[in-house]
Amino acid sequence: MTELMNAVILTGFGGPEKLVYTQVPQPVPKKGEVLIKVGACSVNNTDINTRTGWYAAEDNFQAILQDTKENDVDSSACWTQHGTEFPRIQGADIVGEVVDIGSDVEPRLLEQRVIVDSWIRNDALDDYQYVGSELDGGFAEYAVIPATNVYPINSILSDIELATFPCAYSTAENMLTKGRISAADTVVITGASGGVGSALIQLSKIRGAKVIAIVGANKEGFAKDLGADYVYRRDEELESNLTQHQITVALDVVGDSYFNLMIQALAPRGRYISCGAIGNPMVALDLRDLIYKDLEMIGATRLEADVFQRLVGYLEKGLLKPLVAKIFQLSEMKEAQDFFQGKGFFGKVVLSIGK
Repeated sequence: MTELMNAVILTGFGGPEKLVYTQVPQPVPKKGEVLIKVGACSVNNTDINTRTGWYAAEDNFQAILQDTKENDVDSSACWTQHGTEFPRIQGADIVGEVVDIGSDVEPRLLEQRVIVDSWIRNDALDDYQYVGSELDGGFAEYAVIPATNVYPINSILSDIELATFPCAYSTAENMLTKGRISAADTVVITGASGGVGSALIQLSKIRGAKVIAIVGANKEGFAKDLGADYVYRRDEELESNLTQHQITVALDVVGDSYFNLMIQALAPRGRYISCGAIGNPMVALDLRDLIYKDLEMIGATRLEADVFQRLVGYLEKGLLKPLVAKIFQLSEMKEAQDFFQGKGFFGKVVLSIGK
């Protein structure tokens, strides 16, 4: 008989009502795959963005909502623009134990505690999949993952603490890698109190860069504790505060009006790197700023395996501090996402799944 497991499934584009806590068949690993008993998995912006269809243009999303064919995999409302198939189990930040393996998988992985690299890379450079988006993820008691994306982890940190790292910190490390950040740089970080922003602070300091963190009210102390050299609030004095520095790199996760603020703050030959736009993806650019300051603009989404390998190395050396904002149970997914969207916290929201 097929064994069942508890899971949260996303049934289509829309609001929290599209998240259903239920029982589904436990997956079975195929060739090259492992079965992980999930210990913990974090909530990320990509979970919300996929559910709401944020990755599509607004007019396209309205068409999706009006279309009765919600399960149409040809919809472009996901980050790859290849479509999301429903029902889908989301959750990219998987930490747990390998309890079964498919054929052609090293037996040594059995019973290993592991952390998952969410990026599934295929031969074609543009042929990527993401755990929890194009294939089922960790918002369930068990998950099947390609063995190539599973890393045994030797750490004193708990599953809940380790689950704060995969998505946010690999995203941040990818931004720093593509932006070529070094000890010669002064970086400014928008949204520095969020998951990716707080990761950028820690990872930039590992590279020796000087860090300027932009945070909301009452979050200055958290950014300072992570190593930020300067911390500024999002207020009317922000622009003048930034002019005091020779900023070589802008690390932006917010977009919106902060985009032009970052462009203006950059020194000539500066680099602007973006991995997201939680404020607003629609911005205006005066091309004269780009041209006459010789600026470099970099989008950072897809990452290569060496980025995650470095992250695992940092974790095993104890170089990174886990930031757990609040813990929820799997059955509390709607409450967890509601809390997450409030943005009134510092660090990560984690689902405790393992017993």
